[in-house]
Amino acid sequence: MSATAAAAASSASTLTATAASSSGNADLVATTFKRLHPISYLSRFLDASIREDGRALTAFREATLTLGSISTADGSSFVRIGNTSCIAAIKAEVAAPQLSRSREGYLIPNVELPAVCSSKFKPGVPGDESQVLTSRLLALLNSSNVLDREQLCIHEAKAVWCLYLDISFICFDGNAMDAAVLAAVAALSNTKLAKASYDPDTEQVRCSSDRTALLLQELPLASSFSIFENQHLLSDPTTFESALSSSHLTIAVSLDPTSIPKSTSKTKPTVTFLHQSGRLSTTSADPSHTATDQQNLQACIDRAYSRARQLASLLRDARSQQS
Repeated sequence: MSATAAAAASSASTLTATAASSSGNADLVATTFKRLHPISYLSRFLDASIREDGRALTAFREATLTLGSISTADGSSFVRIGNTSCIAAIKAEVAAPQLSRSREGYLIPNVELPAVCSSKFKPGVPGDESQVLTSRLLALLNSSNVLDREQLCIHEAKAVWCLYLDISFICFDGNAMDAAVLAAVAALSNTKLAKASYDPDTEQVRCSSDRTALLLQELPLASSFSIFENQHLLSDPTTFESALSSSHLTIAVSLDPTSIPKSTSKTKPTVTFLHQSGRLSTTSADPSHTATDQQNLQACIDRAYSRARQLASLLRDARSQQS
């Protein structure tokens, strides 16, 4: 190599190192500013109508879905929404029905947020967030009428199926409810139960190797929102955004599983679950950006319906790939 070429190479190497160092310093400054002044950090993004991850304020994160992830389960699914991911598994066991509902089986959900999925959770007994999430998921599944419980009847007043729905989060970056609902519905749609019969003489249930798929009556799909600084309405908030938000809203919209509406459909959405904490109204120096509680609620319902169609199509595609 000539002396001139060597000098040029040395100069280029120095410039590259300087650029890398500058980039590293900029990242360090941004990270430090985010930790010390989180509200100001997030405000600078949202005031420019963009999120930290590059999304618009109204945009949801990309969702992916896989069915039949666990071969030992009667039904299972894996869901990823942005950096949040979870796995759902259904195990069916024979149980005695309630006296007042002698033909109805059980659907019992349980949501786990282990320490491995996020540093905000600690090992040990389930925390408040896991219990609240489980309670809301149960309320949503019951209110939406996703499953006709009489499908789970083996013999009236004697034996029914009890479906244990376990959802465990692998990675948590906010909006666990939306991911849990999608995983639950997907796992139910993937569930096949053994054909069973009850022998009154022995009072035993016998199961064959033949299996029958569950039929879902509705597809309840959830969308969550938050309000930051009473100014910005955010769809699908991350952990960072949720922690700084003053108000939160989750809406579940149910669709007919036999005819998923197209984006041009004029059908009105059926809201089967709504959980709100805090006011939804937003204010702004620009009057055109100010909205009442009712206006923002309607905006969220419209967004939730659009999102539900997307997720339902995702589920339909996943099921068609399996068949």
